[in-house]
Order: sequence, then structure tokens, then C-alpha cells
Amino acid sequence: MSEPHPELQGADDDDSHGPVFGERRRRAIRITVLVALCAMLLPVVLSVFGTAQSAAQRSCAVYTAQFDSDAAGARVSFDLFARGGPGWQCFSVGENGTETLIAELGLLPGAPRPIDPDERDA
Repeated sequence: MSEPHPELQGADDDDSHGPVFGERRRRAIRITVLVALCAMLLPVVLSVFGTAQSAAQRSCAVYTAQFDSDAAGARVSFDLFARGGPGWQCFSVGENGTETLIAELGLLPGAPRPIDPDERDA
């Protein structure tokens, strides 16, 4: 029972140990694979970023119109170290250039949510 099966051993002149590559070739293959992986992921990351930015701009315009009727405009920015965690920040821009934080929109902003009557008074 402990004898190896002859059909699993292979021929004596068979080089079944696999290819022997040098260290330079292994490093070149690893670099090529990493570059190809980055090239595949970069368009996805840029597409998600662009979609999130346009959604943040639209949501920020709605929030600014609702909460700061005297604002001259709205501005969004992505902040990794924001108070509520990483995500998009919505600012209203006044006539004199002052910016006021209106909302934290999160990583992937969606449509503005309706404001409860209790929150309107605050």
C-alpha cells in the first residue's frame, strides 16, 4: 500500500519538474503582471471617481439651494481625513468667497434625502 503508483511516476527522461527560470526573468514577469493589473484597474477607478464627483456636485447644488439661499455657488471636495470619515464634502460659497460646510456626502454620494421637520429647525 505504501508503494507509489507507477502511472503517477512518469518516464525517466521526462522533464516534468517545470521550467527553470532565472531571477531576472521572474522579476520581469512579476513587473509585467503588476503593470497589466494596474492597467486593467485604472479605468475602473477613474470611472467610479468621475461618477462620484458628478453625483456629489449635483447633490451639493440641491443641498446649497435648500440650506443657503444667499449662496453664490457650491463647491465639492474629496477629503480622506474628514470629520465623518473619508468622503465628499459640500460647501456653499458666499458672495465674498467664504465657504461654509453644508453636508458630508460620503464616499459614493446619492440623491439628497428629504429633511425631517425636526432637522429644519436646528
